[in-house]
Amino acid sequence: MSTSFVRALLPRLLPDARFETTRPLRKTFLLWTSALTAAAIFASTVVSFFFETRSAKREAAQTIRAKILEAETQAERARENLATIELYERRASVCRARSAAEILRLDDAPVDEKRLAELARFLNLDEIDVVDENGICVASWPPETRGFDYSQTPETADFLRVLDDPTLEIAQPLRKSATADDLLFQYSAVARRDAPGFVEVGLRSDRTETVRALANLARFIGSFRVGKNGRLFVFQNGVLLRDANAAPGRFELDVPTAPAELPTDAVFSVDVDGASCFALAKTSGDCVFVGALPKSEIFAQRRSTLILIFVANSFLFFGLFSVVSLLTRRLVVDGVLAINRSLSKIVDGDLDERIDVATTREFLELSNGVNATVDALKGAIDEVKRRVDKELELARRIQTAALPSVFPPFPERREFDIYAENRPMASVGGDMFDYFFVDENRLFFYVADVSGHGVPAALFMMKTTALVKNLALSGLPLPQVVAQTNRYLAENNDATFVTAFFCVVDVATGRLEYVDAGHNPPFLREPGGKFREIAPQICLLLGVADDAEFESATLDLAPGSALVLFTDGVTEAAAATSPEQFGVRRALETLDAVALDAPADRLVDALFDAVETFADGAERSDDVTALAFRYDGPKS
Repeated sequence: MSTSFVRALLPRLLPDARFETTRPLRKTFLLWTSALTAAAIFASTVVSFFFETRSAKREAAQTIRAKILEAETQAERARENLATIELYERRASVCRARSAAEILRLDDAPVDEKRLAELARFLNLDEIDVVDENGICVASWPPETRGFDYSQTPETADFLRVLDDPTLEIAQPLRKSATADDLLFQYSAVARRDAPGFVEVGLRSDRTETVRALANLARFIGSFRVGKNGRLFVFQNGVLLRDANAAPGRFELDVPTAPAELPTDAVFSVDVDGASCFALAKTSGDCVFVGALPKSEIFAQRRSTLILIFVANSFLFFGLFSVVSLLTRRLVVDGVLAINRSLSKIVDGDLDERIDVATTREFLELSNGVNATVDALKGAIDEVKRRVDKELELARRIQTAALPSVFPPFPERREFDIYAENRPMASVGGDMFDYFFVDENRLFFYVADVSGHGVPAALFMMKTTALVKNLALSGLPLPQVVAQTNRYLAENNDATFVTAFFCVVDVATGRLEYVDAGHNPPFLREPGGKFREIAPQICLLLGVADDAEFESATLDLAPGSALVLFTDGVTEAAAATSPEQFGVRRALETLDAVALDAPADRLVDALFDAVETFADGAERSDDVTALAFRYDGPKS
């Protein structure tokens, strides 16, 4: 054991003793050489796994190829047997047709349905037709085909060649019959011996089904097995052949593509009854052979070998890892974790946190450097904060000055009472309100809400306030005031919009004209009634499209009526303990609880108090603004 290793370890084992521990960090990296041993052990395990896997797959591929070769040989024999059976079937069919023609020649009886029925029973035929020199069936049994023109279908027209060459004897492949569509028939034809024409006979294929089944490849599938638990599957003309003796649903094969498209020179993966397998495919004639061997069987030996290697390596690796991890943790990790904990507190805003890690010279220098950086950052943040607070205070004063703040605003007027209040979410906000006379009797007032919060929204708010007031005082009708305001706000603007509810009331008559630019519907209380939402014709938001059109609506206010305009900060205020919002219902109930003869400021104060009580200390998520207008009637 080296001297440096002892000098690094003893101070941790004997903390009361005095040793020199402040040394360059690079020397501690020498301890990591032990990690190379662990890496070598791991690498040997990985290499063993790789070679064991490759060897197991190679042996599995050889096993599958041998079984496919055996099955291919069996399939070729089955094809030869089936071809022989079909040849004998055609020969037997021709012999019966020849016998029928000879019997008809020797027999003087008329050729009719009864005679053909007897001949069919004698020769064990299923169908027999007698055709004249024009290709027309003149007699048949069963009688359904009598009168049939053999030139009508390609299959029957093939027999017409016998009319040109009476020495021909034709035996067709199996095909469907015109009288029994669900069965296949073996048809043959020979020339008549007694007259021009030919004799056609038909035999059902199910008579030789038992013999044909002996040559069917599906009979031998059940005997093919790859390894202990593997299977061999055979696709013939794209159809999976199944062992007739196998249980239903046994050995289901899930191939990733069509059988003809399976790779024939590489191992691929398939699922057999839900078990993952390696497989090989080979195409031979109309058959595709797929041999599958479960991966669990292929890698059974690999598993035991790797377990032995892993157990042996684990004991060695554990000892080396314990020593290396102990030293690394004490000399490096503990210091890093201590610094990270302090940095987390600093990131969370605790700039008074100090880092004091001195296990190595590098850690000591890092601690001093971080502490010095935090001190400088703390000073810079304080300076920026003072500057920002000063600027926000100035912005707040400017915004406050832009909103009316003297109440009552028109003490000499007795026709109405009006009051409004704005409580921004931050120092400044985007809600606004205003009221002013445009002539002797018409009072213009509105409430608006700018999208967003903070200084940008406040600047946009002041711009909107100035536009509305200048346009309204110019004498324009209310829809044109709103349209012109929207046109100016939409210029060079693609991110900010305004919702607003504008009103012009003639205090001499109570006639109220209003325009809703996408804002919350206000609450109206008629004399002696309760507050309710009015449903105006909602127009487009301001600042979205410069060519938008705005329409106004009117209603007549009776003396004693009250109108409350507000922003969505009122109805969308959230509680501290639940996601529920204050909502329209609570707002209406709050206003209805206020006395009918209460002044306008009492309506706004009651609404704000209810919102604060509902929020229960929750941080405000939006600016809150409300304006109350009470109409008392014309002057007496």
